[in-house]
Amino acid sequence: MAVDRSRWEARGAQQTPTGVSVAIGWTAMMAACLAAAAMFSRSEMPGRVLVVAVAAGAFAAVVPDLRAVAAVTGLAMATFVGFLANQFGELTGGDGAWSYAVVIGVGGVLGIGYRFMRQVRQVRPEHSVPLQVVVEGPLPGGRDVTVVPPDNAFDGRRAA
Repeated sequence: MAVDRSRWEARGAQQTPTGVSVAIGWTAMMAACLAAAAMFSRSEMPGRVLVVAVAAGAFAAVVPDLRAVAAVTGLAMATFVGFLANQFGELTGGDGAWSYAVVIGVGGVLGIGYRFMRQVRQVRPEHSVPLQVVVEGPLPGGRDVTVVPPDNAFDGRRAA
C-alpha cells in the first residue's frame, strides 16, 4: 500500500479534520449550554445567550476551519433555541428565541474577525524581503535560473 504524500505536502502543515473540529466544538458548546443553564434561570435569557455567544466566539477565534466554525455556531444556535429558550428540543420561535440566537452568530463572526486580525498582525510587510533573481545566461536558451535572497535578509541568509 502506497501513501500519497504529495497531497499532504501541498497543504503544508497537517490540519485537524473538519469532523474532529466539529466534535470538539460541539462538546465545548454543550458545556457552555450546561453552564448557562446552571448559572441563569430560564427567565434570564440575556445571560444564557451571553455565555453561549462567548463560547462560540472563543471557538471561532481558535479554530481556523470556517466550515467547522459555521457548523458549531449553527448547532449552538439550535441548541440554545431548543433547550435553553424552549423545552425538550422544540425549535419554535416563542419569546423571541431566534432573535437571541442571532447574538450567538454574531459572537462567532467576531471570533472569526479576531482570528483574522491576529493573523494580519503576524505578517508584517516590513519583514518581507523581496528575492533577487540572478540569471545565468539567456532565459529562452533554457539555462537555469537561480533565486537567491538579498544580502540584507533578516533571517541571516546570504547570497554569497
